[in-house]
Amino acid sequence: MLRRFLLLAFAAFPATAQSIDPHAIAAHMRFLASDALEGRETGSRGFEIAAAYVRAQFEAAGLETSDQPLRLRAAKLDESASSLTIGGKALVIRKDVLMRPDFERESVDVSAPVVLAGFGVTAPELAYDDYRGVDVNGRIVLLISGAPKTFPTDQRAYYSSGDVKRRNAAAHGAIGIIALSSITDEARNPFEKRAQQSGITPMALLDPSGKPADVISSLRVAATLNRAAAEALFAGAPMALDTVLADAEKGIGHSFALQQAVAAHTVSSFAEAKSENVIGMLRGNQETVVVSAHLDHLGNHPPASGGDGIYNGAYDNASGIAILIEIAKAMAKGPKPKRSVMFVALTGEEKGTQGSGFLAKFPPVPKGSIVADINMDMILMLYPFADVIPLGGEHTSLGPLAASAAKASGFEVSPDPYPEEVRFIRSDQFSFVEEGIPAIHIKPGNKSRDQSIDGEKVTRDWLRNVYHTVRDEMSQPIDFASGARYAEMSLRLARAAADGPRPEWVAGDFFAKTFAK
Repeated sequence: MLRRFLLLAFAAFPATAQSIDPHAIAAHMRFLASDALEGRETGSRGFEIAAAYVRAQFEAAGLETSDQPLRLRAAKLDESASSLTIGGKALVIRKDVLMRPDFERESVDVSAPVVLAGFGVTAPELAYDDYRGVDVNGRIVLLISGAPKTFPTDQRAYYSSGDVKRRNAAAHGAIGIIALSSITDEARNPFEKRAQQSGITPMALLDPSGKPADVISSLRVAATLNRAAAEALFAGAPMALDTVLADAEKGIGHSFALQQAVAAHTVSSFAEAKSENVIGMLRGNQETVVVSAHLDHLGNHPPASGGDGIYNGAYDNASGIAILIEIAKAMAKGPKPKRSVMFVALTGEEKGTQGSGFLAKFPPVPKGSIVADINMDMILMLYPFADVIPLGGEHTSLGPLAASAAKASGFEVSPDPYPEEVRFIRSDQFSFVEEGIPAIHIKPGNKSRDQSIDGEKVTRDWLRNVYHTVRDEMSQPIDFASGARYAEMSLRLARAAADGPRPEWVAGDFFAKTFAK
């Protein structure tokens, strides 16, 4: 039945269709990534201007528009008053250690022994437990980033999640977490780069009572060490840090008590921020397909040395919003979809997928009526890409739909070349997965139509040197024709999800067993 539907659907929407104008994508991106919007940080004036722009575009397309308001707590660390010591030796914030503010308490003091607890993973279905044989009750745990490479892709993605690790640490009685990047993760996202961005204010959603939601009160310290600082924790340890990290690359986690104690003093201040998800609804029946992209980015945070501090976020994620707008305009022109389609410009992705988490838990349509999410985040058009990667496509019937849409748009379909980066859990689509809703996120691949361009090298260089920096602006290479082809593919997929059989989980899928109701 699905195969017959695909043949009919894509025959009705031929590969020669040109309903998406690359110049329109360029125009949206130029406005959204302009300095005037100051990086579109959640709760900022720049974000509100961007939200008004998207709202106007939805209205011009003839969609029913609404906002879903969110209240958030912004927590700021007082670095001059906060401290962390190992064995009595003070570390330098931003040089040796990054400390996260507390979201509930203005001042917190913690002094406790430290236990290395491998990756911090407990996976009973794989007979794996980093906490087996160690007592972490009342102690701080040191955790290596990621999850064992020996895990199947699904479990590796899920257990790499910081939220999963925090809940697991608290369940075992830990009172704090110190994180240390694996060799692979440090190469991908160096400590120095994260230190440059550590002044960007984190936020947490407020519940109806005004308290931060999903904050684990028993965890009283959260910090990240660089490798040199972590060496101090291993003085007198039964195994050297180099061995621990080398074994982690092989999928082997080690757990044992460390001899050094950690003392931390955290001073935080709070402010309330307000933001919103911007919604444009195209009405069909009572079931709904969500097409989403996040509108926020990192804001304006000038460095201490002066200079441009605007994180314009051209690719991340003015690109996704521009394509979202053009898909909405194309679908609104008809024919009318069978299911309703909700186009959403999400807030708070850079603050921990706050907007998508709120939307998935408290949708503005009846709970259970959302049948799928198609998410678009950071559509790299650095060169004329020839292939796409359907992240999450193997979990649900959205995968075959995406593959057919890609081929109809002239793309090859490739597997994820970076499984170690567990990208499926790192953007807004995963908020829907956690509510049991089939979701997919299609990334441009590494193959270039221009044989003189090494797509993998260009992409790797961009991720290391431009991603989440002030260099992500409109002056960089952008192949808008590839963006229009990507938008055509996404339009085909959205129509197929809206008009075809209800998207379903693959039988026995890990995420289905974990989340689907």
